[in-house]
Order: sequence, then structure tokens, then C-alpha cells
Amino acid sequence: MSKVAELNAKIAQLEKERNEIINAERKSVIDDIRAKLVTYNISLDELGRKGKAVKSAAKTPSPIKYRKNEHEYWVGRGPKPQWVKAVEAAGESIEIYRIPE
Repeated sequence: MSKVAELNAKIAQLEKERNEIINAERKSVIDDIRAKLVTYNISLDELGRKGKAVKSAAKTPSPIKYRKNEHEYWVGRGPKPQWVKAVEAAGESIEIYRIPE
């Protein structure tokens, strides 16, 4: 495995670990923010946001075209995720991960 491919694999692993830590800590951070909003009587307007709910788009998500594992997939649109870049940097073809239509 080339040095670049090794580094890309390490980067991908570190990014995965970072995301897991963020997701684990996210709820407690949100709870802390909510408590401070109540304690200091801060409104959403004071934060520069309006209190309107964000409307969700009624679009159907794009189907997944490439899947490496349960958590690493790509719909084939937008920026390439790190795992795709790592596969290509290692000289592999992304087509081996294509999901049959």
C-alpha cells in the first residue's frame, strides 16, 4: 500500500472517530445550550434567528449508487466522500462498489 493510501486510510479512520465522538457528545451539548437559554431568558431573536420552523423538502432522497459498508456510501452526486477518494488514491476503481440497479 502506498504511503498516500496509508495516510488516506488513517485520515478516514480519524474522521470516523471524530464523528462518533461528536455524535456521542451532541445531546449533552444541546441540553446544556437549552438550559442556558432558559436560565438567561435568551430568545431565538436575540441569537439572530427567527422562531420559525424549517420546512423540510418533500423530495425523495437519491438512491445509493456506491456502498463500501453499512456506514460508507455515496449517491454519486456532490463531492466525493473520503472513502471514495481513498479507494481512488489506492488505484482501485469505484465501480467495484456500485450497487446493481
